[in-house]
Amino acid sequence: MSRVLVFSGGGDYVDPWHPFAETSAVVAAVLRDAGHVVTVVDSLDDLNAALPEADVLLVNAGGGPAPHPHDERLAAILASTTTPLLALHVAATLLPAGELWEQRLGGRWVRGESMHPAQGPLGLRSVSTSPIVTGLGTLETVDEAYSWLRVADDAEVLLVHDHDDTVHPVCWIVDRGGRRSAYDALGHDVGAYEAPFTRELVTRLVEWLAEAPSTPPLPAE
Repeated sequence: MSRVLVFSGGGDYVDPWHPFAETSAVVAAVLRDAGHVVTVVDSLDDLNAALPEADVLLVNAGGGPAPHPHDERLAAILASTTTPLLALHVAATLLPAGELWEQRLGGRWVRGESMHPAQGPLGLRSVSTSPIVTGLGTLETVDEAYSWLRVADDAEVLLVHDHDDTVHPVCWIVDRGGRRSAYDALGHDVGAYEAPFTRELVTRLVEWLAEAPSTPPLPAE
């Protein structure tokens, strides 16, 4: 059992495209069913207050197409913690003005380069022997197929999809001396979690992150 802190959009961070409160509720329910203690917050004040007690930080938030007024404070909070990190879907777009988020996450959405076709049926395939993705079952859902994300060379890509004759990472993990992070590009809306493998994937990623040892914090920018 781990203590999972979900930082959800809908409060300090919000965009016009994603029902953050709904998807965060689904993810929280999935993790509680797996035996974890889950707290959901949507403000930086609550995030900062609860983070020291968390075993895993899960970020399900986005701030829109431009740098967000709260980005400086969010970056400072993230720089001060070694809590293992799982980012979902549009969270890859956060903190576009600096390098901290990409360094911590092992990749990001690059404005002007990354994109996705219209939401629709999406088939994935595994490219890893990691137990995180072993035996997940049928890898088909209905979601946005994030494409042309930038991924660090030392990230282990677990799942990919094919678009425009190109292979695109959908899920990856990073372990840098015990400092662990993971990204799952799925989860545009509640419907994206109807496929059983999507819920199991989140659970397995959290369990992998919770196994990480403590490490020194990243330096602040």
